Amino acid sequence: MSCETIRRELVGFHFGEIDEAMRSEAERHLVSCPACLGEFLSLKRDVELSASVNERPSARLKANLRSAVATHLGLGPVPRLWWERPLAYGLAAAALIVAMVSVQSIATSPPGRAPTVQRSR
Repeated sequence: MSCETIRRELVGFHFGEIDEAMRSEAERHLVSCPACLGEFLSLKRDVELSASVNERPSARLKANLRSAVATHLGLGPVPRLWWERPLAYGLAAAALIVAMVSVQSIATSPPGRAPTVQRSR
């Protein structure tokens, strides 16, 4: 097996993600090739050191990254028109219902008499 083939499989070898036949060949090669063994040990050290770092990206960095990716993909936020907003739509519907009920009650009420005032004796 060539050094180039082994180097492509080193990450899988480290995490145990390669099949048993490839693993055996990689182990035999690493024992006999100091250059590939050094490459593997360097990779292993880098993986283990990066796993021990507890730093997480800040919220601002995440937001900037998401924004940059969305802009690059053309998936920017689409501005909504006022009638597309659910609250505005609900308020408009409620106002329409109140207006309809008011007109209906005025239209169906019997014509009123002039109010009379009774005097007490």
